[in-house]
Amino acid sequence: MTTSRPGFRAVSDALPRIRSRIAMAMVIPLVPSAALAVEGGSGAYLLGSRDTFAGIAPPPGFYFSLDLLHLDGAVPVLPLSGVALTDANTSATVAKFNFTQSFAGKLWGGQPFLTLTVPVVSGDLSFSGELKSGLSGGFTDKDTGLGDITLTPSLGYHQGPHHWVYAASVFVPTGYYEPASVDVPGRKIQALSFGKNRWAIMPTVAYTYFNPKSGFEISAVGGVTFSQRNEETQYQTAPEASLEATVMQHVPSGWAFGLTGYGYQQIGDDSGPGADLIRNLTNAQTLEASVWGLGPIVTYSTKIGGRPVGFKLKYLTEFEAQRRFESDVVTASVSIAF
Repeated sequence: MTTSRPGFRAVSDALPRIRSRIAMAMVIPLVPSAALAVEGGSGAYLLGSRDTFAGIAPPPGFYFSLDLLHLDGAVPVLPLSGVALTDANTSATVAKFNFTQSFAGKLWGGQPFLTLTVPVVSGDLSFSGELKSGLSGGFTDKDTGLGDITLTPSLGYHQGPHHWVYAASVFVPTGYYEPASVDVPGRKIQALSFGKNRWAIMPTVAYTYFNPKSGFEISAVGGVTFSQRNEETQYQTAPEASLEATVMQHVPSGWAFGLTGYGYQQIGDDSGPGADLIRNLTNAQTLEASVWGLGPIVTYSTKIGGRPVGFKLKYLTEFEAQRRFESDVVTASVSIAF
């Protein structure tokens, strides 16, 4: 693409580099960002993971990115691996290794690509007690382990400044998981796991409008996560709908600045004996959760050794949470195209 405005020619010329960064930014993590209505303290998908250029498919090639996240959150009651923890606070650092292969040729008229995400989590969970056993007094559980990996086949389409990506993320229960155990005489509670012990799938539709003349971008992603029942705890998490949106201004130097955010709403209520136990212990009429998140995002794209390299920094804070944590998440990313 070219433009009659020389000052923005760098933005237009950099579009292939920026597009190559998109696959590496498509991170589908699993971390303990706890929610009252979602068993295990989180859904399979970390809200806010898709942001700038979410609707642009990368050109054929291989891509790698590393995402480092730090998360802090709190919630009054947390259902986790068959127990109900009170006054729970969580802190986690996550390293996500993302591998993307974009294929040559077309599939159903679109650009096919595949992303594999492998998260490694180091976290701690502190809480004042457990409702089922009545144990109280203050506890902390710490651990480091592998989270559930994610496989995301995608198909991208382009028409002028309009871009779409249709995808389906599959969350594979490969992460460390151990049902919670309560030792009342020893006053010990083991509760922290990084796997969900269930499969999940999240179909999504992403759209990006990018004007290379002005450098203006709008991206949005809508999706619904459907989770399998956790047979260990007999807990069925209800479908989780989310809408993420990002507005960016790109400048010729390779920098871009904007805002990113999301809305989240469970569709219906959690079910099964595990969910019934939480409702009975907390006298809750519903476990249906919702939350909003918003924050700034900055990116920079350049070339190092002739290869396109991208950097990203963003901060997201949650508000208006209902029956789930209000968390703060800081993310730093680096990506490279091979």
